[in-house]
Amino acid sequence: MENQNQDVLFQKIGNRWYVFAEVDGETVFTPMPEDVDPKTTKLELYHIIEEHVQRMADIQKRRDNFAAA
Repeated sequence: MENQNQDVLFQKIGNRWYVFAEVDGETVFTPMPEDVDPKTTKLELYHIIEEHVQRMADIQKRRDNFAAA
């Protein structure tokens, strides 16, 4: 994955944090791993979050393409 900046939104729902992002014009959201709090996560780990969001977007696109077929 190339180095890029991406705006994300972190939202806590119940006891779990979720990350929301826009990827290729689509809103993607995914739960954060348990016990990960974006307020205390070291910035070095944010590239892992970005990669995870991109993977979730790719999975959603494949599902959408399969459903449309």
